[in-house]
Amino acid sequence: MSNIPPIEPEILSTETSLSSDETPTSSVETVAAVAEPEMPSPTIAAAHPERTPAAPLKDELLRIAVLVVIAVGLWCWLMGRFTPAAWNVPLEYGMKGADGDAMGFLAHIKGAQEGEFGILAPRNVSRLAAPYYAAVSDVPLTEGWQLYLPGVLARFIGLFAAANFAIMLSQVLACVCFYIVARWLDCKWWWAFAGAFVFGFSQFAFARSLHHINVTNYWHIPLCLLIAGWITRNEMGELRSRRYLFSLIASFFIGMQNPYYTGMFLQLALLGAFYQYFRVGWTPVRQACGFVAASACGAVFMQLNSLFYHLTHGPNHGAIVREFKWLEFSALKFVDLLIPPQNHPLLGRIGLAYYGSPGREYDMSFPKMVAFPSEVPPSCYLGILGIAALVWLTVISVRRLVVENERGRNLPLEAWQVLWILAFSCVGGINCLLGIIGITVFRSTTRYSIFILPILLLFALKRISRIRLDPEMGMCAAGFCALLALWDQTPPITTAAKLAEDARVVDSDRQFTREIEARLPAAAMVFQIPIMENPESPAPGMPSYDHFRPYIHSSKLRFSFGGIKGRPWLNWQKELSQQSFPDVIRNIEAFGFAAVYVNRNGFMDRAEGILKEFHRLGYNEVIESTMGDLFCVPIHPSLHPVLPAGPVK
Repeated sequence: MSNIPPIEPEILSTETSLSSDETPTSSVETVAAVAEPEMPSPTIAAAHPERTPAAPLKDELLRIAVLVVIAVGLWCWLMGRFTPAAWNVPLEYGMKGADGDAMGFLAHIKGAQEGEFGILAPRNVSRLAAPYYAAVSDVPLTEGWQLYLPGVLARFIGLFAAANFAIMLSQVLACVCFYIVARWLDCKWWWAFAGAFVFGFSQFAFARSLHHINVTNYWHIPLCLLIAGWITRNEMGELRSRRYLFSLIASFFIGMQNPYYTGMFLQLALLGAFYQYFRVGWTPVRQACGFVAASACGAVFMQLNSLFYHLTHGPNHGAIVREFKWLEFSALKFVDLLIPPQNHPLLGRIGLAYYGSPGREYDMSFPKMVAFPSEVPPSCYLGILGIAALVWLTVISVRRLVVENERGRNLPLEAWQVLWILAFSCVGGINCLLGIIGITVFRSTTRYSIFILPILLLFALKRISRIRLDPEMGMCAAGFCALLALWDQTPPITTAAKLAEDARVVDSDRQFTREIEARLPAAAMVFQIPIMENPESPAPGMPSYDHFRPYIHSSKLRFSFGGIKGRPWLNWQKELSQQSFPDVIRNIEAFGFAAVYVNRNGFMDRAEGILKEFHRLGYNEVIESTMGDLFCVPIHPSLHPVLPAGPVK
């Protein structure tokens, strides 16, 4: 087994203490040595002889504090969030195809705000799926804490401010985690500082934002790479070592994150472990199996409420349907890593040539005269620095494969990791092959681009940190790189006019809902048209979760939308859709509904025909929204309602 060549070790030792950067590196460390490092011994029993002394903890904490302050200020500047009024305008409101899921996440946070969406307790939202309740636990969710905590915060600062804060915190945490991991890998602090901003303020974060809040929480990925690197290089230590115990605990919490990220972490760890099996035996494999078990425990812990609900009511195979075609459509394309978004300050024309005009990608009926991104809006762009690091990694790898005096040298670990991610994620790749046999869990492998970015950044920063530069020159170079990345990766600054436009839509819904609440008694039920299923079931002209709009602004009304599809007790709404309009009104009055809410966007005639039917039946009181896209008609609920078939108790 020992004849298997080792993976190229870290350039410097990865012992458990952070390093100082004030002491220059040895004079034998030249720029050439950065590009062509000599192969050190695979043993890690002793620290690297050129390792610099450990930095005082207070210095590192001070740097992290400065990093946090700068990141918070920068985020607020980019998003235009400096006043309470601005903070109470959501980053996304779910009105477009791209950000349609934002309303769904806002509804979950609203449920947590009202105490009906917990971490372990059953998630039964009483004001949705009237006349019964929305059993949100019917859909497994490992990241429920990412919605529960903002919900708790919303009790003090409001729903939209809490949701915005959650997005800001996720990006700030990404900066901090990257910085800590980069320092652990002996990167100079100024390069770690610059890399933190490249990672935390990536195109990926701004493209995902609130409508994919669980995907925007990618802050822990550098930690995943650190642990996977330890086991791949056989640097984990014994089963009882502090490093391994730390990795086990971290794996438990990694299991509580987005399943895409947990899945790729375990893939990289297991691949590294089986590589080491051929060199040193079963110990790395046992360690990796421990990571799998710990991550599984974290995931199961977060889904106890769903498991209990499914044990009580049976599985729901119709809630989330993953067709094979979406694995192909949402697969990662290598070119996506290189194409900037359409709003890029300099290279936007490239994005326009590839993606088409912004917004066009949301209309799936548009003739495919341009390429379509795997998932919109474009999020995979690595940025100028990420692409430069990819070129650097490629040059080193190709040299070791084809140049005569380089042949036989091992490829960098980062090359193998990137190759595996691409092989798994690309169109027609391993994930698509798994989909053929029915494993369609990972629908959108574009999300793995956010693994590639930190792999490339850490690869480059470890080598750049070995270049002999005066600290002042190094800080200037790092600062320039950070500014270049921010210019390259961040969206246009949110203007006061854009905030005012968004606030106008939000205020229209808020005022509209208040008028309905003022007209109807407490706990009155409102039937919503057009009839839509939940989750992931858009209607023509309406995103999947648009019917949540009145719920997030109300405090006492109950709404018919929100039940999890696939359950037989929701069939009564489908049956209503087959009836004549007078019969529909008569039946929902018998069920006890006090009003009908209509979204005009769901009808080609802007629901004018429905409004005429209401007038013909004698319902002349109409509550209109300021934007003119919604109206509500009070009806006459039965004093003795006869409810449709409901969920089994």
